[in-house]
Amino acid sequence: LVKQCLREAKALGLKRVFALTYHPEFFKKMGFKDTDKASLPQKIWGDCLRCPKFPECDENAVIINL
Repeated sequence: LVKQCLREAKALGLKRVFALTYHPEFFKKMGFKDTDKASLPQKIWGDCLRCPKFPECDENAVIINL
């Protein structure tokens, strides 16, 4: 699924893809790198504000340049 999403993102001309995950090692095997959540688009924080885990989020942010 991730590989297909990355192919579609590339076809759409996206420059990078990020994920919030509890399993960063899975994504790292596919070329993703750790990133600071603060570097992600502000739109993400709208969803985070409604999360019961906010502000003690234990998800990891990963990113890949396409």
